[in-house]
Amino acid sequence: MTAEGPNRPEPQRLKLDSKTTAIVVLDLSARCENPDEVCSKLMAPLGEFLKRARQVSIPILYTISATGKGTPMGEPAAPLKRRLTEPILYPDAFDKFMGGELKAELDKRNCRSLVIVGSATNFAVLYTATTAARVYSYDVVIPLDGVNAKRQYEHEYAIHQMTILPASAHKQFRFTKLNMMEFS
Repeated sequence: MTAEGPNRPEPQRLKLDSKTTAIVVLDLSARCENPDEVCSKLMAPLGEFLKRARQVSIPILYTISATGKGTPMGEPAAPLKRRLTEPILYPDAFDKFMGGELKAELDKRNCRSLVIVGSATNFAVLYTATTAARVYSYDVVIPLDGVNAKRQYEHEYAIHQMTILPASAHKQFRFTKLNMMEFS
């Protein structure tokens, strides 16, 4: 899904440094294998994108709601083909930086740019991306076809919120599409 309207961000081609970029996959648990879940629509394109990222050793981290920990729903969706070297974090908040574990994992990998994908745009994506930019000064990349929400309005409004983030964020959000990113 992409936001519609006169102020929607225009996706841009990006070349990202594979040594300082990480991909954070938000809340795409086993529930996304159910075709009735909106996140199921992300499985095929994200599976391909993650495969391409792994070829150049981009770190991939997963977050899943704390309520899923220790249950079958606490695992990333199978079509994403998570590797054992790709950590799963279980923060208890929409903002996946809560608790500090995500920041610590990113610091270990010397990340400065984050590609944020997942569902829902209006919860985990919005809150995590905002903290990444405003609090930690990450360069935040949002692939418009790598995030979604239950309702189009919720998706569009969250994207809009990211486009009007105050200058105090230090870094601008950049919007792209999964196939418009390459890694150097």
